[in-house]
Amino acid sequence: MAAKRKLGVVGYYHYGNYGDELFLDVFEKYLGDFEFVFFQDSLRRPYFHGPLEEKVEQVDAILIGGGDLVVPNYWTDQYFESAYLAKPIYVHGAGIPTWGGENAEIVKRLAKFFQHPNVRHIHVRDEQSKRWLATKLAPTIDIQVTPDIVCALDLPAVAPPGDTPIFGLISRKQKPGSIRWDNVHALCRRARSYGYRLRHIVLATGVIGHEDRDAVAEFDFPGMEVVLSESIADLTCAIGECTVLASMKFHGCVVATMFGTPAITLITTDKFRNFYKLIEREELVSHHWHETLPDRLPRYIAKIPQTTRDDIRSQARDGLKGLAHRMRADLGMN
Repeated sequence: MAAKRKLGVVGYYHYGNYGDELFLDVFEKYLGDFEFVFFQDSLRRPYFHGPLEEKVEQVDAILIGGGDLVVPNYWTDQYFESAYLAKPIYVHGAGIPTWGGENAEIVKRLAKFFQHPNVRHIHVRDEQSKRWLATKLAPTIDIQVTPDIVCALDLPAVAPPGDTPIFGLISRKQKPGSIRWDNVHALCRRARSYGYRLRHIVLATGVIGHEDRDAVAEFDFPGMEVVLSESIADLTCAIGECTVLASMKFHGCVVATMFGTPAITLITTDKFRNFYKLIEREELVSHHWHETLPDRLPRYIAKIPQTTRDDIRSQARDGLKGLAHRMRADLGMN
């Protein structure tokens, strides 16, 4: 049997951030005939132990995948290093957080990377990211766009909540004092008045999970169940059991949506707005700063239609199949 081709995998992986760990599940499903090699050795600088060029030399191609990696105002020293350009590059699942503004020098560096002939594939998760990338970075290849790649996942079967519906809450670590817990309290009181059982999910594992537990400790709501787990699969099931969700984490909202569960956003950054525009449920977009937050939870709230879920799942899967086909063709694997 021929040895597997080695694929360098670049992203925010193995730190327990829920969405990023799901990205890995997706890539392993569609690119399982590659041997994954992870370059980053540390959560904080210096990110790489040993010369990056030596790491790159070990692989046949590089996948830069998932999340808001194309940051217009900050260079991370992780995702778009010039050393990567020695091998074919495939960017898939990226988002662009334009709300932070731009730094002209950073945009120039990104453009130099994305215009390199070894960048063979570019895929983003929404039309806004595509427009920005096309205008600001002007790559020489077409930019593909499909819904967030987590939409492609096969979700586990979950038991219904029984006679008492569950209202789920997902928070995250923020700067001390920056979360308007009074508005979140009001939303939870509204949910309880409608007969919901309350569940606070720490939607991370590992080092990120420990950080997010600080946010849970700030929120003292009587009788609220707290879900902690070092299993990403268990956390996914905890979302799937909810009847309604409110989340500061984007992929909490995405996974809830794919279960058919309406999810009220507690953040309003680009990726939230773009996803909810896609599924035509913009009435669910809110922020923990908004005093009108409780009004986002009506007594009777519509589920996400199966037709919507089927469509965005199919689009995400088609994009991943296209990525896999392109990579295998480029590397002579077909």
